Amino acid sequence: MKSVIAKLDAYLQSCEHTPFELGVFDCCLFVADWVKYVHGFDPAPERGTYTTFKQGLNIIKRDFKRTFESRLNAKPNSIGFATRGDIALCNYERELVGGIIGLGCVYTVSDYGVTTLSLDAVRYVYSLGDIHG
Repeated sequence: MKSVIAKLDAYLQSCEHTPFELGVFDCCLFVADWVKYVHGFDPAPERGTYTTFKQGLNIIKRDFKRTFESRLNAKPNSIGFATRGDIALCNYERELVGGIIGLGCVYTVSDYGVTTLSLDAVRYVYSLGDIHG
């Protein structure tokens, strides 16, 4: 069985040059695809049904954190216990964005593909092992 680290490396390589596109490859779907890759269930059944930020907001009902936790069936853990592969909600330009904990960074999505944020951006972390469908 592949380790989480090996799976994360393979997953990141598979999408490293995929540009941000709402409803196709945005921060929520980047995280949802990772969960699906590891756990086999899709926490984002609305994929492909929105193409604007406003449509995306309608799906998350203006409470991104609560919707995020509901879809993952997980509660936040202490940031200090975050390990590679865990899911993160990070502050970026005064918004919460989804990401995946890496080694000394958080992977997230940019206009050009996968990019990184500092671990200082992490506001909430969810253990990959606690997530279930």
